[in-house]
Amino acid sequence: MKTQVRKMMVSLVSEQTIPNILAILHFQPDNLLFVSTEKMQQKHKVEAILHTLKMKGMDFSPDNYQTLVVNQDSIKDCMDKLQRWTEEINLQNFETIVNLTGGTKMMSIGAYEVFKDYPCQMIYIPIPRNEFIIPHPPKSVMPPTKLDIRLNVVEYLTAYGVSVSAEEQQKAKERGERALERFEKTAFIYEHYLKLKPFLKAICSELRALGSSSIKKIKKGKKIEVSFYFQALLDDHLKRFLHDWDFEYSSKNGRLSITCIINHDLYHYFIGGWLEEYVYKLLCDLKPKGITDVQLNLQLISPKGTQNEFDVMFTYENALYFVECKSLDQEHDKEQDILYKIGALQTDFGLRINAFLATQTEKIFDQRGEIKEHLKQRAEQMHTVILPLLQIKDLKDRLTQELFTASG
Repeated sequence: MKTQVRKMMVSLVSEQTIPNILAILHFQPDNLLFVSTEKMQQKHKVEAILHTLKMKGMDFSPDNYQTLVVNQDSIKDCMDKLQRWTEEINLQNFETIVNLTGGTKMMSIGAYEVFKDYPCQMIYIPIPRNEFIIPHPPKSVMPPTKLDIRLNVVEYLTAYGVSVSAEEQQKAKERGERALERFEKTAFIYEHYLKLKPFLKAICSELRALGSSSIKKIKKGKKIEVSFYFQALLDDHLKRFLHDWDFEYSSKNGRLSITCIINHDLYHYFIGGWLEEYVYKLLCDLKPKGITDVQLNLQLISPKGTQNEFDVMFTYENALYFVECKSLDQEHDKEQDILYKIGALQTDFGLRINAFLATQTEKIFDQRGEIKEHLKQRAEQMHTVILPLLQIKDLKDRLTQELFTASG
């Protein structure tokens, strides 16, 4: 009986781990060789790749993978170590695929020079395209081969060494379910935002002014009663809002007395979380167009231990996107500060991330009603698209244009 030849994949490791993961998932090798560097070892890139593969159902034991650490700037060092490795394992006994996408240029050249004399296949994935080309063995005409694997948000984050606990993933799932269940109420707020804005500002101000003891109770899962006055006439829009959320109220001489029961979920919702939920639902609706996964208010821990919460995150075509949502006019949260925050998140977490700033503030506009030039420039530097919600008639249509028209 003919012995089945085992499949070996050689992967050059760099900051961008996604091409390594996609190629391994596509070719399904039995054994792996990671060609890494001291710098990538310090960043635990190989561990991040293996952890993500395990999440996708490929669990490699220590006997099935090996890491070769080379000098990233030396073709000779890379070639010498690879040549010794091929002799030690007798590479002729394997069907070998070499992924040249990662590493440094010196490492790619060294790997090519070593493996060109073996009966192996070399591939290259042109980031960010989900396909690979075959530079070796040379062929007359060979179109790119599509990579159909898609990563969800947590898998993408794991590939970069960013942690999301199992508890946090469950909480995010529950937040998403609540957002979908009450979307009709949320859509009403969004569609009648200008009418409801004075009341939204009033309740947001009341909640932000709560004392530390009340905040502690809310965070511990307890409910508190919040009462306040609001100077306004009770119109149909506000009446609908108060009815939707079971707020008790009485009206006298143009002054409303409001009482509501607030828990941690509603606290977050009424200080601006409702807009995050609205954007979340629209992105979920776009899944049939190719969005893989959407997550709401995900708490992340960077490889350095930095913690931060992202309003909305989603993956599309194996790229990660982040939406920062800003309702109302934040007095202590200037527009440029938000853009700096987005840039800091991209830097601190080491992520290749595309961002959107969805904002309802009028402060982003100049006298001509256009986005201020310095904000445009800063957003471009941060790979961020500003979505001025007061000027966008159909947000789902705008998101469709930004995502699918640009990539198509």
